[in-house]
Amino acid sequence: MTNLVDAAKSGDKRATLVALRDILAATIQNCDSGRDMASNSKRLMEVIAELEAIDKEQEEKRKREDAARKVSKHDRLKQKHENG
Repeated sequence: MTNLVDAAKSGDKRATLVALRDILAATIQNCDSGRDMASNSKRLMEVIAELEAIDKEQEEKRKREDAARKVSKHDRLKQKHENG
């Protein structure tokens, strides 16, 4: 489990969310209070959604970059000429 403080200091949003997710999950697992469990569970689901959004965005970026690399130099020049 990554240290939350170190992850936050790194400025890496994903790493910080992963550390927070792990802490929330452990807190929920050991929770005796229904109220605390409910609020922590809600926050855990929000953190998971944020992680999924980051992962999806990174995957889409990789796909765009891969597609851009597959365009040949000739095709890029042709597009440039056609677009003025």
